[in-house]
Amino acid sequence: MEETRYLIIDIGSSSIRVSIINNLLAVEDLETIKRKAEITFDAEQEWRLIKTMVGKLAARNKAIDGIAVSSLIGWVGVDLSGDAVTPCFSYMHQCVDQFNEFAEKYTNQDVYPINGRCMNPELGIFKIKYLEEESPEMYRKLYYFISIKDYINLKLTGEFAIDHTSACYTMAYDIHKAGWSEKIISMVGVDKEKFPKLIRPYERLGLIKNEIANELRIPENTPVAGGGSDGSVGILGAGGVEKNMAVSVMGTTDVTFAISAECKLEKTQSLVVNPHVIPNLWLIGGPMGMFGGTIDWLIHNVMYDSCDINKINELIEGIPAGCDGLKFIPTLLGERTPFWNSKIQGTMVGIRPVHRAEHIYKAIMEANGYTLRRILELAGLSGVQIDRAISIGGGSKSKQWLQIRSDIIKLPVFSARVSEATTIGSAMLVMLMMGVPVDRLPVVNIADSYRCNAIAAGEYDGLYMEYLQLMKIAMKIY
Repeated sequence: MEETRYLIIDIGSSSIRVSIINNLLAVEDLETIKRKAEITFDAEQEWRLIKTMVGKLAARNKAIDGIAVSSLIGWVGVDLSGDAVTPCFSYMHQCVDQFNEFAEKYTNQDVYPINGRCMNPELGIFKIKYLEEESPEMYRKLYYFISIKDYINLKLTGEFAIDHTSACYTMAYDIHKAGWSEKIISMVGVDKEKFPKLIRPYERLGLIKNEIANELRIPENTPVAGGGSDGSVGILGAGGVEKNMAVSVMGTTDVTFAISAECKLEKTQSLVVNPHVIPNLWLIGGPMGMFGGTIDWLIHNVMYDSCDINKINELIEGIPAGCDGLKFIPTLLGERTPFWNSKIQGTMVGIRPVHRAEHIYKAIMEANGYTLRRILELAGLSGVQIDRAISIGGGSKSKQWLQIRSDIIKLPVFSARVSEATTIGSAMLVMLMMGVPVDRLPVVNIADSYRCNAIAAGEYDGLYMEYLQLMKIAMKIY
């Protein structure tokens, strides 16, 4: 196969990465800017940063055969000229008043069978309603409401669109009809004209505009793929191309999906159902709470960086399952999949003089394992049986964490040999756009594997049930 090179733009929660990657999935060049995406941020500033980074890469790399963009879940309103007329609302932004008003009239039973997710205040359609009610001038200027990824695509190509998988996170998408749901849009009471055309993540959106190509020194007529949200694209980049496997992207938050050959709506309506970013597969699971972010909070805000991540991983080796009675609900910004309670705050139970920072650290990992187990159990009850789990992202670098996961879920857990799965997944989308079949995509190698320890697994059975009881209590408190 002739070697090709792709320009990949990844807009994350803590950084922007722009890479040149070849069709063997090797990163040949890279520009990174560290910055923290706030609850709302300036989309135009993101575009200026990206242009600077792309320009530097393009000056060093003349051969670029395709482009793809991925991003965190974030939404921005644009006018007819393609300029941002609103801030970018990240996944952390919640429209509580608009959600509560909607929830007084409708329940998840009205939404889940159509959209495949529980209604919650972070979803994109409530931001549109928020703009209509709180910023009518912005709302009048708003031509389309798109993801931050699609905003960058718009700047590159001049095309207004959003991919099917990202569109699910608006709550306005019908997963069965593969199109916008006029029923949900009408229920919320926003204009259906605010939603652009839909495109598959692996389809060609368009060609880079000549003026942008010349400004950034990218070859003219370079095709741009539809792209996708970072978590879903990361599932692909971790090797998530087969049914009956689960993939976790363990970053600031944890995005975990089981892969299914069918669209399976989960009976308790606790799991998100999305079309996969590749053809003929579905994802069931969803974005979990802030586990990696809580570990960062512990190390920086509680321990004042007195102990690095490697040292604290060593310190938990002697701590038994259950952390000597300490339990921690560590999702500091509310619970997402599968508990869906945005009001829940970080909660520690059973803390005694014997407990140290490493107990809290391990309790975070155990909570993550319990939440993962609940997701996989619910998927199984819907007929999606999982036989292995792959982990990627910063959390997957901890062998202790992955062993805890294996012991709790009683399945083999693997870490993929990729450092940036979202970048890899975006490159795969470009390859699909260029005609490479799914079964001819490069194979993602496994770095390490972890097998369930029978003794620890037995202990975790009881601890898991205790954690579910703790979660029920927390649901009533908050």
